[in-house]
Amino acid sequence: MIVAYDIGEESRRGKLRRYLQRLGLARVNRSVYAGPGTASTAKIVAEKAKKLVKDGDSVFIIVVREDEYQRALVFDGEDFYVVQERKYEVL
Repeated sequence: MIVAYDIGEESRRGKLRRYLQRLGLARVNRSVYAGPGTASTAKIVAEKAKKLVKDGDSVFIIVVREDEYQRALVFDGEDFYVVQERKYEVL
């Protein structure tokens, strides 16, 4: 699952960020988290986000099959690696 958000207020961003971390998602960018998740998990995240999002904010949730996520390529500034090699730690 990939969750990208644009939330204007830090306190609301922080609540979503901590929630995503508790679900086991790893931070891949300032406002993007990724990791294991299903359509059911995405709905749960959407319900949480619904409580935090105000006018002008947005949250984008994508469910990706685990085998596709495991094959994702990441460039960390030094080298490319495959997500599977790092067990969801895409930092």
